[in-house]
Amino acid sequence: MAWGVEITSDCVRLCRAISRGGRLRLHRTAEAPVPAGVIRPSLKDANVTDVAAATKALRDLGRRTGCRGWVRVALPDPLFLLRTIGTEELPEDRDAARRFLCWQARDLLPFPAEQARLDFCAAGKGPDGRLRFTCLIASDRILAEYERVLRDAGFLAAALDARSVALAQAASPLLALPTAGLLTADGARATLFVVQEGRPRLWRILAADDAAGENGVRLIREVADSLAFFREAEDVGPVEHLFVHGMGRRTGEIASGLARWLELPVSVLDLTAVLGSGARQRNLADEFTRWGAALGAAIRSC
Repeated sequence: MAWGVEITSDCVRLCRAISRGGRLRLHRTAEAPVPAGVIRPSLKDANVTDVAAATKALRDLGRRTGCRGWVRVALPDPLFLLRTIGTEELPEDRDAARRFLCWQARDLLPFPAEQARLDFCAAGKGPDGRLRFTCLIASDRILAEYERVLRDAGFLAAALDARSVALAQAASPLLALPTAGLLTADGARATLFVVQEGRPRLWRILAADDAAGENGVRLIREVADSLAFFREAEDVGPVEHLFVHGMGRRTGEIASGLARWLELPVSVLDLTAVLGSGARQRNLADEFTRWGAALGAAIRSC
């Protein structure tokens, strides 16, 4: 059984969980607010503006739960790039493969390729016959900021993932389709994340807030346009089911609007479908989905 941490711009969450037989069991949970402006997710600029405040929030969670040492961590999506890279061949050694893919991605990065930290998974062959690899890329300097805060709070990062990737890990039994979509919001941002054959494929980060008072119409249009672009430009098959998550009171409304607009099955993400009976008995089902990213981090294989 492992611990998972989610760090967002307004709170930190910690949970202890296990995945067994396709069922998730959530055993301990705790969360704490993060003062405004302390965490500013960015691909290239400093993310942690107040190390002491961020450390205090995480240290408080550790004290309340008794957790110290190794944890698996979900970080905000905007500090990552998710891209599919095609190549004729890839070095067999995984470290050499990472270096090669970083070099291949050099024109996509707002920082030097040698400063990138990259993880990848196979994504089959493209129409041109080349091998494709889905790559999650971040600045080593920025990831080191989070690792420092975790270390100062008494934790060691066994793995660092993007929030949407961790959430999809928790929801993997629901996303077990040839092509599934996940629209998940985190504050003013939403990530449209596509999973093919159970593996991350690509995403687009959109504006989730609706300052113009359009009741989600702009977001719905951007989701529709993004899915069309994915099909035409990225060779992504039609999404068979889209799950919506994290938009508060608007979640159901956005899901209904997307279902009408896209004419495909759309539903609110409900992780109680993969909830173990033990957690149900402790009345955690109502808030289970809120812990999705921390859960997905906890059950990640390192």
